[in-house]
Amino acid sequence: MVKKVVLVLVLVVVALWLVGRYTSSIEKKEMVETATILSQEYIKKYYNSEYIVTDYDIIHPSINSTIFLTGYIKGHEDVPIYITYDYEQKVVRNVVGPSWFIDNGK
Repeated sequence: MVKKVVLVLVLVVVALWLVGRYTSSIEKKEMVETATILSQEYIKKYYNSEYIVTDYDIIHPSINSTIFLTGYIKGHEDVPIYITYDYEQKVVRNVVGPSWFIDNGK
């Protein structure tokens, strides 16, 4: 009887953990999609260029609310452009790239 109760509890804990991980991955995907769209709009507005995201890194919320995006400007695929995005405030905080690109921003 005790073994059955322990087994049921273990199964419930595992199920809750799996549901939490699935929800977390959906939330991360939505955050990255929003960050990508807003970053592309920002680059279009302030630099009149098309930004292509190639990678990202989400900082754990206990540290701060930042997503680091890595990408390039269409036509300059070999030159990386880095964007710092705040996913709580939904704003681009910083753009880093070569001076020829950054100096031409509005």
